[in-house]
Amino acid sequence: MDKIVGHKTFQDGYGFRHEPLYESEADALIAQCDAADARRKEAMPDEASAIRALFDAYTRLKDLGWNDPVYCPKDGSVFKVIEAGSTGIHDCIYEGTWPTGSWWIISDGDMWPSRPTLFKVPT
Repeated sequence: MDKIVGHKTFQDGYGFRHEPLYESEADALIAQCDAADARRKEAMPDEASAIRALFDAYTRLKDLGWNDPVYCPKDGSVFKVIEAGSTGIHDCIYEGTWPTGSWWIISDGDMWPSRPTLFKVPT
């Protein structure tokens, strides 16, 4: 019997819901994480190679229209941001007077402070 070892959280139109996480699912997730870690270690075995990969990604994102967040709109309008350590693209605003204001992620009717790496005005 596959025992329950935790829960999975899903967001739907009504909020969040939880479902059981079974041991076989947890084992598969851990195996995927271990495989991804091994791929990263092979592709970027040291700091220098990781920095080159980061620079390549940064340069490519700039080619795709992303820019340094200091140039973001500061009029309260919504723009997109990417944060280091996240794989998402988030809606964001700049609140306050430059340079003492703050970036805020907007999601699910709430706001969170942000330290964006790049921004882009939606088209």
